[in-house]
Amino acid sequence: DIFEFAFINKYLNDPDFEEMNGNSWNDIEVVTSKGYYKIPESFNSPEHARNTIRKMMQVGGAVLDEAEPTLDSFIGTGLRLTASISPVVDEEAGVVFSLRKLSGKMISKADLVEKYDSYSSEEIEFLDMCLRHGISVLFGGATSSGKSSDMQTILHDIFAEGKLRGYIIEENTRELDFVVRDENGRTISRVVHTKTREAKNSNTLDVDSDLLVKTSLRFHPNIIVPAEMRGKEAMSAVEAALTGHTVASSAHVQSVTKAYERILMLCQKANNNITEDMLMSIIVEAFPVVVFKQQLEDKSRRCMRIFEATGYNKREQMIEGHIVFQFFKSEESTAEKVIGFHRQVSSISPRLCQKLFENGCEMNLINKYNPSFNMRSNMQGNKDFIEKFINVDAN
Repeated sequence: DIFEFAFINKYLNDPDFEEMNGNSWNDIEVVTSKGYYKIPESFNSPEHARNTIRKMMQVGGAVLDEAEPTLDSFIGTGLRLTASISPVVDEEAGVVFSLRKLSGKMISKADLVEKYDSYSSEEIEFLDMCLRHGISVLFGGATSSGKSSDMQTILHDIFAEGKLRGYIIEENTRELDFVVRDENGRTISRVVHTKTREAKNSNTLDVDSDLLVKTSLRFHPNIIVPAEMRGKEAMSAVEAALTGHTVASSAHVQSVTKAYERILMLCQKANNNITEDMLMSIIVEAFPVVVFKQQLEDKSRRCMRIFEATGYNKREQMIEGHIVFQFFKSEESTAEKVIGFHRQVSSISPRLCQKLFENGCEMNLINKYNPSFNMRSNMQGNKDFIEKFINVDAN
């Protein structure tokens, strides 16, 4: 009612609502957790559609006009609006838009495992172990695959304990929420939430994700969370991970290995002086664990693979590593119902075990994911590392 188009409000109140897409002034569809459908309502005319969407954009401080015919805006902390008008789209279409409802409810770890079958309990425990003990993790997948909400669920319990300090970075508005309070209203979690702000003129500072990643280092965080890497902030995130900070982030990717190519492309925007081979080597070192999430044909969202990168082969120009966990789809699956199971298919590397152990992880927990790792192999790993370091230094 505030925006003077009540027919949209009706759909926003649906608990299954995820997104509304306006293909033109009189062609609007709604996406829910169960699928999509065309709605019978529409705007009165192309002009009515343009004027209404412009009003909504202004709520988030964006002015949609001929000078900027394509913009993003946010309405409070609950809705993200992207819209385009002529000349980007046909005049007779009026406006095209995507109105996306940001995740408003917290999904528990138990729900991810038992209700949605997105992960196995072992996968959740593994990712929790990594993030608590200095291993940076990248959550990858396509739009609406659930990667950001999964990252929030796993990190929420970590920050809720109030031991580790977090620095959160988001684009324009708050979607993640790690503020946890006790029964008396006192804040337990140690988290700084920040968001970017685009400069409107030469007198205001352009606060982008790259600036905020660099700023985060002065706040002594245990975990830095750039909610989504889209630009040159990826290079700063890689550098932060290499200097001992744990980084958890997400990116739009189509596969596990494409995740590293995506980060490489983003890093090259910030630094063209490093060779591609060297850059890929440090990216693999910075993000040894990648989670690949996918929305399947029945609209379920599953963790398809958790991958550990162990190095980069410069000669073959390929990432070395192995799948630790994988989702296997059953032959009994249909388009209406995907059936399958999650399974650990390989042990984590001794190198990853070593890093977890050095960062305080208990041996019995590490052995769940590599039963053969022990103190003897731990000492041998130290010896190999020292010898290689001396040889490189001598040359």
